[in-house]
Amino acid sequence: MGSLIRTWKTIPLPTNAIVKRDGTVTWTVKGKTRTGKLSRTGTVSVQVDTWTAEFTDETGKVKRISTKTKNRSVAEKILAKYETEIDRIKSGVLSRAELSKAHVRNVTLDDALEQFCTKMTASGNTAEHINKTEQRILRLCNETKIDTVAKIRREIIERWIASEIQKKILTPSSINHYITAIKSFVKYVVDIELLTSNPLKSIRKINEAIGQRKIRRSMTDEEVERLLQAAETRQCRSKEKASERSLVYRLLLGTGLRSTELSLLTPNQIDFTRNRLTVEAVKTKKKEGRRVTVAS
Repeated sequence: MGSLIRTWKTIPLPTNAIVKRDGTVTWTVKGKTRTGKLSRTGTVSVQVDTWTAEFTDETGKVKRISTKTKNRSVAEKILAKYETEIDRIKSGVLSRAELSKAHVRNVTLDDALEQFCTKMTASGNTAEHINKTEQRILRLCNETKIDTVAKIRREIIERWIASEIQKKILTPSSINHYITAIKSFVKYVVDIELLTSNPLKSIRKINEAIGQRKIRRSMTDEEVERLLQAAETRQCRSKEKASERSLVYRLLLGTGLRSTELSLLTPNQIDFTRNRLTVEAVKTKKKEGRRVTVAS
């Protein structure tokens, strides 16, 4: 039979500690008094607040695993779970390897997605990109009732894609953004071995030309003049705002920058002598820095 124990950890001697003759150390943390034992090296041994499950595994080896809870009743349930697993292994119902895989497959979508977002942050992605990617994955998984990593299946995602194409609410380009998001997430899940293979490997982006609502093209000179004239003559709260709007349009037309890229420009990125802008990679959609010569 297993048991629950309290383990000890070593910490540096607190600055406000009081050391008694018997080696007992007391100090205050956030209004609460803590106690420990002074070691020969000058550090303090402190009993861990959470319970640790101690049991003998199927090989006869004694294991100690933290339950990560201060609640004894909850810790007892966790210990019972470990003992049940060992009984199943001893009886030949499943192996330790199969049990490990079962634990991995039951990882919740939220936990895996949190790890994925951390990875994107560490890779230098912008907060806006990370948020959009996360929201697309959450929406897709909510609509397909996927709540664990194990439930991600190719046929489920393909049914969602087909449904969105038929509803014609999302554009083909938007659907492809969702496909990119879920595929990048699943690739990461495979990389950290939460899945043994990629179930979405064969899924491809849809043809954006099908059902395209608008065709992108350059504006004609006449259209540019009409746009600027409308910006300058449109009724605003002040003439300054109308002129500012016209100036923004002229900058966008003259540089070819996106509105977000233009809004993130700083003075040190503007070379007035050479009539040139330097756009940082982190501020562009494709994460590629470039220099833009402003049309005069």
